[in-house]
Amino acid sequence: MPATRSARLSPAKPVAAKRGFAKRAGGFAKRAWPRGPVPGFPLLWIACAAAAGLMIVTGGFNTSVLPLGQRTAFWLLLMGWNALKWQILFAMFVRKPIDWPRVSLIGTIPLNLPLPFEIAGIGRLVGVEMTAMPVDVWLRALAISAVIFAVCATVAWVLLNRAPKAVPPPADGLLARARVAPEALAAIEAEDHYCRVHRRDGQSALLHYRFGDALKEVATIDGAQVHRGAWVAAGAIAGARREGRRWQLLLADGTTLPVSATHAPEARRRGWLRSA
Repeated sequence: MPATRSARLSPAKPVAAKRGFAKRAGGFAKRAWPRGPVPGFPLLWIACAAAAGLMIVTGGFNTSVLPLGQRTAFWLLLMGWNALKWQILFAMFVRKPIDWPRVSLIGTIPLNLPLPFEIAGIGRLVGVEMTAMPVDVWLRALAISAVIFAVCATVAWVLLNRAPKAVPPPADGLLARARVAPEALAAIEAEDHYCRVHRRDGQSALLHYRFGDALKEVATIDGAQVHRGAWVAAGAIAGARREGRRWQLLLADGTTLPVSATHAPEARRRGWLRSA
């Protein structure tokens, strides 16, 4: 987020960075972000780095009066801090493509409100006293947020239109043989050369079927593989419980499904790994 043209700059003594700040910030980010793919990464950081580079080269918003070193530090810190804020917001609340416009719109006010204080604080960090006019900063931030919202809305539209269209399962497939409609499917578990098909009403059927073929059949159903031999539908999960370092998903009928370390990031991204 940019500073303001009306910022008043005056020399000041360099402010020593506190030891361990980067380590603490990294630790906080690690705790705040879910493991696995983070929504918006790395495109958000690339865009912010490009914006910082443009401001450094052009001396945008009256920062051309600063020496190159201070100007570089100021813009990298300001853009990096704001990229971190938006990244945490996206990581916490974006679960599917339709979430992008809503989350970006909701985050506009709380993330931009402290910008005048952040500008002053980062200015002191690089050794420059900076005073930003709040209204000017907020108007500029609002304009940039409108761009972010437009980009997120476009991304959501593209992802939604690229999503695989629902197709009926094969007439001789697992669901047809188990007599389970896609909307009634809760989970599929592999048992040797068989697959156990769990219904949402608590009933199940055991059929001779390859688990790999079953995964292909349910590819267009909203759900995910959570273990080498387990797949679960998104709407069938009643909760989760943790035993040591291992998670288990709970179905409404009390059935438990193991979550492996390999597939835990996807389950966590979907918000499934929350204790009942």
